[in-house]
Amino acid sequence: METRKNVFYNVLLAITQVLFPLITFPYLARTLGPEHVGVLNFAESFAKYFVLLAALGIPIYGVREVAKAASDRTLLTKTFSEIFIINALGTLLLSLVFLVFIIAVPQLAAEKSLFSWALGYFILQVFQLEWFFSGMNQFKFIAIRSLVIRLCFIAAVFLFIRNTNDYVNYFRMQVGLAVILAAFNGKRLWDLLDFSSFSFANLELKKHIKPMALLFLTIFTISVYFSLDTILLGFLADNESVGYYSSALKLNRLFIGVLSAISVAMFPGLVSLYHKGEKEAFVLLVKQCFYVLVSLSMPLVLGIVTCAPEIIHILLGTAFDRAILPLQITAPLILIISMSGIFGFQILSAVGKDKSILISALIGMFISIILAFLLVPTLKEEGAAITILLTELAVCIAFVFFTRKEISLSNYTTVFFQQLLGLIPYLGIVFLFKLFVPTLLLRLLVIGVFSLAWFVVYQLVILPQNVFSAQIKRWIDHLQKD
Repeated sequence: METRKNVFYNVLLAITQVLFPLITFPYLARTLGPEHVGVLNFAESFAKYFVLLAALGIPIYGVREVAKAASDRTLLTKTFSEIFIINALGTLLLSLVFLVFIIAVPQLAAEKSLFSWALGYFILQVFQLEWFFSGMNQFKFIAIRSLVIRLCFIAAVFLFIRNTNDYVNYFRMQVGLAVILAAFNGKRLWDLLDFSSFSFANLELKKHIKPMALLFLTIFTISVYFSLDTILLGFLADNESVGYYSSALKLNRLFIGVLSAISVAMFPGLVSLYHKGEKEAFVLLVKQCFYVLVSLSMPLVLGIVTCAPEIIHILLGTAFDRAILPLQITAPLILIISMSGIFGFQILSAVGKDKSILISALIGMFISIILAFLLVPTLKEEGAAITILLTELAVCIAFVFFTRKEISLSNYTTVFFQQLLGLIPYLGIVFLFKLFVPTLLLRLLVIGVFSLAWFVVYQLVILPQNVFSAQIKRWIDHLQKD
């Protein structure tokens, strides 16, 4: 029951992550234009790259350690304090490096005001504490807190960004909202931890360094291909290319975020099951997650590839025509990254195979760097899209290879091809309504409604017993008891 609640709140959070940008991003794209959207995404990617480095592996390690210590409030306070101090020290050190970049690098110095606010945004991310609240299964708190912050952000966008000259306000708002977020977190921390037992003398920072170092190397290598793509495009091409590429990738990452929320919510439960020795329950939970992610991601990929022109024209306008092909190229990332989440950050991380994750990430890093320098200077945004697609595919294949040593994957292949077969009717739906519905928005809505209808029929009527039908049966049984 606890896992289902966590999934519900995390998916609710991820849905808001999709819906809110669908409100603000088209407005920003049309108000600021490709070049200013490009420089904003360049600055945001640069700041988030530093956030990844300063995290030192904590997004994975912190969740694991907090989940282990959750039942002992004194130990939990000590564990949190040690990990937070390490994170704060890393942030302080890297903020100095960030400042040097702003002064010394021409592309950053040309936008000194924007990047100075981006530096403030980076520093304040140490107070986000997502790793702590995830480890404590506080997904309801995370969802409510984030909903409030995002509502404030939407209001601020329409109030403070009115023309192309207001693009710096984007990061001013981010800094202000980060301060509000820190206040929310501080209040919640006070309720969950026992700071009366805190003592600097009892802190053991060193014991975290070795396991975090391995995860830091992993996070660093992942960050090279996950965040550096936009940064390299900014250096090797131009801000306009960044605008087209980042806009396409952002649209796909909205859906990736929703699906990843399922994996994130299940991770603390998986860690707990594995360390309790309940391997059968562990394997069953992973299979259920796999089924849900594959069945949802495959239709999404097909829909985005076939309807990319309509999506771009409706959301961003004809000025972003160059984002159509990158959107189509990167659409398979919805499926690929979902699979990586299962095989890498569910199975391998839960069973403590951090070295296997590191090797997979290193493969991705080398492929990303080589392809970026080969493709981006000439193909620009399309080269960046091909680079991230092939990189994530290579990482996913490596994760699958290492996972096969931990659990059997025989049933997974059957599920994959079942869902692949179910895509055929979607093609007919798209072709039919593209032919007969002339209006862009109406066309997308009709395709969406009929695709959803086919999804329900295929999952609940045609296929044998699965996760969806089992969940519906539980709901019906629960209603009958009430």
